[in-house]
Amino acid sequence: MYGKILNEKDLPMDQLREIGLARGEEILLDRRDIHALLSGSRTNLIRLENISRAGVEIKEMDVKLSLSRDTLGHPDLLIHPVYKQAITPSFISSNEADQLLTGLKGNVVKSLERGGMQRDMLVEYDWNTREFVITDTSKVQVPLEINGQPLTPYQKDRYLSGRQIEMPDGSMVQASGTAPEGFRSNRMALVVSVLMDGGISYLLYQGLNALIDKQGEVLQEKAFGKAYSKALERFEKPEAGNHVQLVEKANSAEAISGKNEQRSYGRSGFSR
Repeated sequence: MYGKILNEKDLPMDQLREIGLARGEEILLDRRDIHALLSGSRTNLIRLENISRAGVEIKEMDVKLSLSRDTLGHPDLLIHPVYKQAITPSFISSNEADQLLTGLKGNVVKSLERGGMQRDMLVEYDWNTREFVITDTSKVQVPLEINGQPLTPYQKDRYLSGRQIEMPDGSMVQASGTAPEGFRSNRMALVVSVLMDGGISYLLYQGLNALIDKQGEVLQEKAFGKAYSKALERFEKPEAGNHVQLVEKANSAEAISGKNEQRSYGRSGFSR
């Protein structure tokens, strides 16, 4: 989770129109993907069709999108295509790369010098685009509460270090630069509170990407739990001064589970 860095009115509409994802002032993206852009995360895979850009004609191409800021501070649309083969970052070992590629590890944290300062970088592998994704952990926003349960200082430190944290109701989350919401969970739906725009905002997330345990197995339950149900009531009737935002709405657990990320390759199906 990276927190809302932009308002919808600040989205680069000309760039979205250029690749066929906006018509006039209408954005032709799912709400979940719009939220991912606004919060500094990557979208899900999006298919672009019949695109003409910089003299190149593209009949169809699957990509993920994200936003960065240019030298003047304006939002700039980044396009992440599907690569034929991953390029391993020079600062991780061959063994670490293999563990990420095969799913034995969800991430690796490396301390690197950036601008004269040491920064912890979260390194993950994106199975959809076949690339290593690097996230500066200083830009990660830690939730205040998950399903109405406040995070302890210890849990906040673990979250910032890219490790999994577990809440009293059994909900588990882990920061992720490859998930549209900026984190993964063992639950398909969560109510998360964050500090945003000077106040507390409650975000309802559904169809979350699953956690990956130390053995490379996918962890996710269909049960939502009592804490989620109680937090949902608070979401539906927020206190004065608080804001709520529905990231995505589904009508059933089955519909929610159908939105989860699919790995495109088996754990032993990679070549280096």
